[in-house]
Amino acid sequence: MAKQRPVTDSPAWAGIRLIRPWNVLMIVVAMGLITESLLLPAFGGELPPHQQAIFALGTLAMAALAAGANVINDYFDVAEDRVNRPDRTFVGRVITRRQTLALNYTLTGIAVLSSFGIAAAAKSIVPALWIVILGVLLWGYSPWFKRRFLRGNLIITLSVGQLPLWCLALLESRSFDRWLELFKSTEGNILLGYVVLSGYITLLREITKDWQDAEGDALAGYDTLPVRWGAKRTKSLLHRMHFVGWGMIGVTWWASITLVHRPLAPLFFALPFLAAHMQLARNQVASVSAWQKLTLAGGLLYLAGFIV
Repeated sequence: MAKQRPVTDSPAWAGIRLIRPWNVLMIVVAMGLITESLLLPAFGGELPPHQQAIFALGTLAMAALAAGANVINDYFDVAEDRVNRPDRTFVGRVITRRQTLALNYTLTGIAVLSSFGIAAAAKSIVPALWIVILGVLLWGYSPWFKRRFLRGNLIITLSVGQLPLWCLALLESRSFDRWLELFKSTEGNILLGYVVLSGYITLLREITKDWQDAEGDALAGYDTLPVRWGAKRTKSLLHRMHFVGWGMIGVTWWASITLVHRPLAPLFFALPFLAAHMQLARNQVASVSAWQKLTLAGGLLYLAGFIV
């Protein structure tokens, strides 16, 4: 295989690429939409100024934590990335390993300090513990969890599924009775369905990405599902999981019709998910992963449909 040069020779631009700004932007947008479309209506109004400040700090903390996790993932994945995506391997070639660690420490520090600010303002230790525990899990993803069968996939699924709960914790971190009240409401049921469906699609995408990266992961000694099972069994599993996904989208559709009278909203999930399923049948692994990501982006449009 001929060596490929990275797509940039600029350390600053490489640092931006390591952060994956589009993924971070999706987190910021998701937090805003989750809160505006479901949480605020359930809590009955707009946020007072001090809670707006808490929510802004919470958004900064989660965005910085995710960006730092992306950076440290590339720091540990250099060997396999040189096989799987040589044109996007920046660490050790465009940006030094020391600079990469410094970027991670800076972003993680911003996240932790922001969470301490939230804890002080909200008079609750829950937000600080939340960020610290999630940060430990994400930092350990590449050196430990990702290398072990299904553990890394579940960590990423958890990190996506927790996002609506983080938004809820920013609004109410001292009275879990309010949480129980929320999940008994129509908005709470829609939110729970969104958490489960987006988490499940994330799990599908993580397995698909492992299938895409199987060659480099095998050389690096990773015990991922595709490395252990092989491409044929992995594809068969993904087919079955996609059919389960259709059942979950069907439940979401039913809830959207009967609870909130928005029959078209689930199309934002369904159409890109259909495209992913069709690409899976054609063994177009990279396209499957891309359409699964668009399905998650469609989930944001699904939430936006409850605002307009």
